Amino acid sequence: MQDRLQMNDRILSCEKTERSSDGEEYTVEFETAGPVRFGFDETMEYGLYDIGRELELDTLLSAVLEARMKRQIIPYCAFTRRTESQISARLQDKFSAAGGYAGVWAPYVLPAAEKVVEYLIERGYAGDNAYCASYIKTCANKNVSGNYIAAELIKRGVERNVAAAAVADAGLDEEAACRRALEKKLDSVQVIPDENGRVPQKTRASLIRFLLARGFETGMAVDMVDDYLGGARN
Repeated sequence: MQDRLQMNDRILSCEKTERSSDGEEYTVEFETAGPVRFGFDETMEYGLYDIGRELELDTLLSAVLEARMKRQIIPYCAFTRRTESQISARLQDKFSAAGGYAGVWAPYVLPAAEKVVEYLIERGYAGDNAYCASYIKTCANKNVSGNYIAAELIKRGVERNVAAAAVADAGLDEEAACRRALEKKLDSVQVIPDENGRVPQKTRASLIRFLLARGFETGMAVDMVDDYLGGARN
């Protein structure tokens, strides 16, 4: 990766150009770094119109990129909980080389994304613990196991130990969830005993697989199905 520009650089020119989709409308030519594009507010705030002035590029590019990232990401996580991983990935995708952040910008993308994630966590816009708690609440009526929920959290970028701790803290009633899941499934499945009053093994196996797919432990799934099918025989 290209190194960050730990140096002062002198402004050679500042020209207004065609406005980009990101609002950049000034091209500032630096003696060492070459041309870099900025928006009107950025040009005014940092005095980039002051030809001949020297400034520290590392400080300038870091501050500009962090401000741009905040403007982009806050609407994304203002009304919906996001994991730290989701936010970081979105920032790095938006501020990638393909998005125009190659060259002098490239070394600043990851450090800026990390700072912006920290900023959002401090202000309650992000955080894996809060995301886990919110996600677990949304699963309350889905009749899935804690294992299933933890696996879904991990898929969304939450660390395995954080997901496991959140599920444990939630105090989920696995047996009740398993029972509700099976009852709902049985509403749409005909359980027809054979001439000997036995439920076909195929039906039993299908119901057990259904519960296993929702993350319930094998023993619990088998016992729950057999209890219900025993009732069906009677």
